[in-house]
Amino acid sequence: MPSMKGLYMPFVLLLVLGCLGGIANGARHLATRGADNPGPDTFIRYQFPSVVVLGDYAYIDGGEIFSRVNGTGSEASTSAHTVSTTLSLGLNQSWTNETVALRSIPKAAPLLSRQIYWINHGIKTFYTWGGMASGSASPPANELWRFAADGSGGGQWFQVPQGDYLDFSRLVRPVGAAFTQSADVGYALGGEVTSKTDTSIQKDDPGYALPGLVSYNFETGQWKNTSSAEYQGYGTSLNARAEYVPFGPNGLLLFLGGAEAPVDAEAGNVDQISWDTLTLHDPVTGKWYTQATTGTRPPTVERACSVGINGPNNTYEIFMYGGVSDHTGNASSEVYVLSLPGFVFFKSTSDGTPRRDHDCAVVGKRQMLSVGGTDGGRDSNSSAASPDPWKQGLGIFDMSKMEWTKSYDSGAADYESPAVLDEWYRRGGMDFVSWKSDEVKRLFINGTSTTYGGGRNSPTSNPSDGTQQSTLPTGAIVGSTVGGVLVLTSAGVIIFSMLRRRKRRRHRPRNTIDSTIEEYRPEPWPKSDPWRSPTPGAMSSPTPVEIDDTTPVEMYTRHAGMNITRAELDITPVEIDSKPVG
Repeated sequence: MPSMKGLYMPFVLLLVLGCLGGIANGARHLATRGADNPGPDTFIRYQFPSVVVLGDYAYIDGGEIFSRVNGTGSEASTSAHTVSTTLSLGLNQSWTNETVALRSIPKAAPLLSRQIYWINHGIKTFYTWGGMASGSASPPANELWRFAADGSGGGQWFQVPQGDYLDFSRLVRPVGAAFTQSADVGYALGGEVTSKTDTSIQKDDPGYALPGLVSYNFETGQWKNTSSAEYQGYGTSLNARAEYVPFGPNGLLLFLGGAEAPVDAEAGNVDQISWDTLTLHDPVTGKWYTQATTGTRPPTVERACSVGINGPNNTYEIFMYGGVSDHTGNASSEVYVLSLPGFVFFKSTSDGTPRRDHDCAVVGKRQMLSVGGTDGGRDSNSSAASPDPWKQGLGIFDMSKMEWTKSYDSGAADYESPAVLDEWYRRGGMDFVSWKSDEVKRLFINGTSTTYGGGRNSPTSNPSDGTQQSTLPTGAIVGSTVGGVLVLTSAGVIIFSMLRRRKRRRHRPRNTIDSTIEEYRPEPWPKSDPWRSPTPGAMSSPTPVEIDDTTPVEMYTRHAGMNITRAELDITPVEIDSKPVG
């Protein structure tokens, strides 16, 4: 009869092996977290990061990390790997880019770079879609994922089930799309598809340029794909930026920079887009608009970052940093601000460091956080050999002072438009805006008041001139003075009469609305919270523009001429989000 000890030995062995396996997996996870978060001493570069702000935390996701291993000096070797966790940093306390501690959060979602990110502030969630596989990896199945924040710098990833799977299945995963959002709808214009973004595509970069404006409703889970034929020459957009600006009855999508190309893009037919004229889109009516710009415009640029913020006096400012330009062939270190409704550009006198393939977000009340990026030129895919001048790849730009710093100030004052913008409006800049049409003007001017920026506009001063001079002859000045006295006297009599009539009418109920000229304001959305979209939360999803199904060139679908093979469905089990859509 075998001993009891002999019978238990296999079970003990399995238990020991299981524990060793768990320890090994834990060690690998800790090693991954360390590689994703190397710290200021061993950090070199962070390429293709994305940054999202939810509450008191900024979440950094995706991309590739370059760091030093086996030492910190010049003799250390360089390690490059795909970031496999989501990082977070706190915003409720001040820090410098050398002292800030980043937290690593396990990630169940596919590991991709340059994805689309949309934020649902109501449920403290952000969604990711699109992007490209890194290195030699093959792109995974086309899926939508969401990260649910826990309010303390952590969170969890879930795959989002698709209620209208047929519509979603017609989309191919893009990279380099210009994306933005309203309170409850995300938008993505263009982008491209390559063998690194979708298994059904056999073409390498630059791949196929995608026409079409895709939208995703956070509340209903509905996807739509509308025509972008009126955008530029081809209806395509590559590596551009988009901002949702609070003007007009529905808000507007504003597209910035980037390039365009025919669907079958080649290196020689990709053209960067001029800043002379900007394109806007009303996502509810489906109308497209253009408007000319003035001021110190940026050079044409792709792969820049941008943020938008409400000004305190009826303006909206968009700050843009970096990118790579065909004009110079190099990465840019410059910061520009576009002020609306003036459609005027200004350049900051405080440059950052040259970088592309980075990302930015508004943090605190008046600061822009820049994360990662490389300093390679137009034809460079990587700049790992050039260490980032900023510790951990983090830079802070004070948007009110228009200057860079290495520290984040959690107690910074409210945002104020830079002095140069206030001066432009004060000196009558709006009087010299050349509107494309009355319809465009009505989207941005809500009445006849001339109050913008820091003060009242002066109708006799030209903002392009540094001096204010009178051009009236002496006789006209004397006549104007006498006339002014008479006008003031008459005005006094009229006001006295009105006050007497108002006393007699005080007992009457108000049954009509006073006919007053309202001061300009970019529609009735709150301006005090820079984290939330300025669009009303009750805004309905955009009305779709009907498109002929026989014209696939206007859709984010597989176009004629694409060399496509149908990939097998991925049946690998994943954790499915059981919560309601939204």
